[in-house]
This record gives sequence, C-alpha cells and structure tokens, in this order.
Amino acid sequence: MEDAPRTKRRRTDAAADETAPLVRSDEFWFDDGNIILQVESTQFRVAKSVLSRQSSVFRDMFALPLPADEPTVEGCPVAVLQGDTELDWVLFLAVLYPTSYVEEAPTVGLLAAMLRLSKKYDFPVFRKDCLSRLKTQFPTTLREFDGRVSSGWTLIKFQSATSYRDLVSLAREVGLLSILPAIYAEMLTHRQSEYVLLMSRLQVGFFTPSDRLPFLAGYANLLEQQSRTTFAWLDWRGAFDDSPVPSESCTRPHECLAAVKKVALDLFSTYYPTNIKALALWDQDWGKDLCRVCRKDAKAVFDAGRAECWEELPYTFGFPDWDELKALDFE
Repeated sequence: MEDAPRTKRRRTDAAADETAPLVRSDEFWFDDGNIILQVESTQFRVAKSVLSRQSSVFRDMFALPLPADEPTVEGCPVAVLQGDTELDWVLFLAVLYPTSYVEEAPTVGLLAAMLRLSKKYDFPVFRKDCLSRLKTQFPTTLREFDGRVSSGWTLIKFQSATSYRDLVSLAREVGLLSILPAIYAEMLTHRQSEYVLLMSRLQVGFFTPSDRLPFLAGYANLLEQQSRTTFAWLDWRGAFDDSPVPSESCTRPHECLAAVKKVALDLFSTYYPTNIKALALWDQDWGKDLCRVCRKDAKAVFDAGRAECWEELPYTFGFPDWDELKALDFE
C-alpha cells in the first residue's frame, strides 16, 4: 500500500530545510518499505506495519486517508518528524530492525533515545522495559542495591565515566528522580577511579549547575556520615562516646585497638582523604586481626550504619525522603 495519512508533520522534500541536503540512511532504507521517515536531514525507508505493531501513534497516523495529490518519494509518503534527532532514530530503528539475536545491555544513549521516542510515539513495551532497567539498576532499597553490586551484573552498558553524567541528565529529563540517589551513590562509592575523573571535570562544566550542587553536597555529607555511622567502629581516637572497639568483653584490647588503627589508616589516611565507602560491602580483611567479639561488634555497627546511610541517602543529595521521591516520579 503506497498511501499514508496526512499529518501536521508531513511536508514535501521541497519544503524541507534547505540548509542541509537530504540524505538516505545507508542502514535503514529497505526496498520493501512503504513509509519514509524524515528526521532532520536524513530519510529512513521502513515498513508501516513494523511501526504500527508497537505504536498507537503511528497506527492512528497510518489509518488516516492520504490525499491523492500528496507528494511521494519512490511511491512512498514522507512523514517529517519535527523535534526528533537523527541519532535517536538510528538507535531506535536498530532495536526495531535488529541484526543479531544476542541481547546486549543498552548504552545510556540508546536508553535515552528509546525513552524519548517511545513516549512521544507511544511504544509502551519499549518504554516499560527501559524504565524497568533504570529502576532495577538504581533501586530505592538497600537490599536491591546490595544484590546488584555484590553479583556484579548490570542492565546498562557503561562506556565511560560520562555515562553517569548522561544518566543524571536523563533521569531529570524523563522525570525519574527516584533513581538519582543511587546513581550518585554508585558514582561515589563503587567507582572511585571514575569519580576522581568526574571531580577533575567539575570545573569545566562536566555537570550542569543543577546537577553539580547535589553531587558535591552529597560528597561532603557522605564523608561526614560514614565517620559517625558505617565506620563508627573505627573511632580509635574516641570522637564518639560509644565506640564499640575494643569491646567491653574483649580479651586483648591493645591488639584490637591496634588493628582498628591500621584499618582506619589504610582506608582513610591523609593520602586518600576523599575515600567514600559509606555504602561499601563489609570486607572480611577489615576484621581479620580483631578478636571474635570485637569483629562481631564492628560488623554490627557497620551494617547498622549502612542501613542508616541508605535511609538518609535522598537527604544526603538534597532530595526528600524515599517515599516522597518515588511519588514525584512522572512514570
């Protein structure tokens, strides 16, 4: 069928932006296609049925009658999609027309394209999958966060440190604010080398001003929080009245105190003053030189401190509590 509906976005090639010559996509120009999507200066020739199967917007568009005098290209009507980008559609069409049976974790760029276009053109299945990936990758509970971190699996392909910056921007763009605390926490806690790179670029606009403030505030807050919660058991200087190590039941307090000092200096010496480990998993090496009682008490304080840090995490980065933050999600 060569007919297609007339839409407000449709125009002839002559009416296209004359500043950029039209080009045909090398990858997505199919001889049996019956609709041409024009995005910026690129044209894609695809099948109406492929778009209609997933999208109610395209399904309704193609159901409208096409005027007899509607200009066509090689017998195909042209739909000019204003406001979209060529890159988003290249990424999106690669999902609609896959070249491999192997399912790989999507990049942040692909997620962004899928979320933008699936919302605009109503591809509910794709949008649901993308949102599920983001919420699972960056959950709102410590149990889910620990499960993903300890197993090492990921639903998103991180290509570089800039992937996190792009994720922050994407979360704000689509109104998925509940994933931001976990994104920031992972940047600071589990990807220390990339975090150093991020910090070095903050001065040259690596983050937007709206993103830079919560990130830096959270960094400073986590430094303070971990000393009084997760790592309060390392209080060998006596800053806190209820330091658990050495324990009252400890049979070798001098040895355990020396062990605590060693761990504290290894983790937070002056050479590594920015070391954020507020949500790190317990390392068995930390307690290997402690007596059984002190090791048990230290880990109990550590676990309770991590739970407290997690509950405070939204506040740490300047957001409301978890429940209110989830309620603010647009999705």
